[in-house]
Amino acid sequence: MRAADQLRLAASGLRQNPVRTLLCALSVAVGTGALMLIAALGLYGQAQVETSLRTLGVSGLTVYLDDHKGGNTISSGTADEIEKALPQVARAMAIKAKTGSVRAGHGNANAVFLGVDEKLGEVMQLELVAGSLLSERQAAFGENAVIIDDGLARSLYGRDNIVGRQVRLRIEGRDAYYTVQGVVKAQTGALGGTLSAFAPHLVYLPYACLATPEDTADQVFVKCTADAAPGTVSTQVERYLTDRKQVSGTVRVQNMTGMVDTVRSLTGLVTALFIAVGGITLCVALIGVTCSMLAAAHEKTEEIGVFLALGAQRGDILRIFLIQSVLLCLLGGLCGLGLAAGLLYFGASILPPGLPLCAALLLLSAGCGALAGLLPAVRAARLSPVDAMRK
Repeated sequence: MRAADQLRLAASGLRQNPVRTLLCALSVAVGTGALMLIAALGLYGQAQVETSLRTLGVSGLTVYLDDHKGGNTISSGTADEIEKALPQVARAMAIKAKTGSVRAGHGNANAVFLGVDEKLGEVMQLELVAGSLLSERQAAFGENAVIIDDGLARSLYGRDNIVGRQVRLRIEGRDAYYTVQGVVKAQTGALGGTLSAFAPHLVYLPYACLATPEDTADQVFVKCTADAAPGTVSTQVERYLTDRKQVSGTVRVQNMTGMVDTVRSLTGLVTALFIAVGGITLCVALIGVTCSMLAAAHEKTEEIGVFLALGAQRGDILRIFLIQSVLLCLLGGLCGLGLAAGLLYFGASILPPGLPLCAALLLLSAGCGALAGLLPAVRAARLSPVDAMRK
């Protein structure tokens, strides 16, 4: 039997009982659409988390002191010593934080001021929008230059690129004018609503503008070399500062890279669980397709016997029922994908997933259709022509 004849007979089988075909296609559409919705929303959420983590700029290690009651403290000199003493430390930068406000014209905003040096771009992953980060000369001489985020730039001047503009910083009751050196992507939005309300903006300026090299730093940010394991470097930093009595107090080292990786793993796991739930929905739909094809094979027992008596091969009967099941699932899959894409675009304002995912879901529908139709097709192909015509 020709392939065209097999396809025609399979399609005619679907038309003979339109209500059953519609219900089976609807169940497959629900399963496929649910799978697409769950996958799309999961991937969208994962992408949002990735964007937030990149915007936050955290990586490497952070070093700080607990139970400090005097004696040696963490300072900018400590950061230089760590960088020189430990080969697996690529860069180390001290951070000094203070709170205050930023004013330009009639605009005013609260901010957290972070004293940094020229290593800022190497230690933190910042997305530069305009201008440049601090130079070594600016950091060394404590020039009045600042790096602000694009959200603060828009609130003060109504645009992102305000490089060269003057802003007035109020820190611990003292006012001073600073020149905007660069603009970076806003970071605090990724930290959550509470912190964003308290400190909606981060402003970077030379460390010397907030503290002397001997003053206590709040933290030291450490960037590891490419071939170093953050956990190993964390232990090395802690031992170096503790065993050599470099500082007084309990040394704490946090692996920010590990925390970021943990968040990524959790979001991936949640996405996989959601997709598994969608897969269960599709499996339930396929059970209905299998029952429908078994009923169709039973109804066509006499017709199958006639085909076999006229010389049709058992393989022809097998392929007809497999094609019918695949067509049924493809029809339901197309309807489900179209409905899910409409809900994503018009209901949630999310662009539907790309062509590769849609094609993969269609192939999955076709494969599941072949799997669901396998048992009915085998049973139909094994019928004896004489017994089939007697029934």
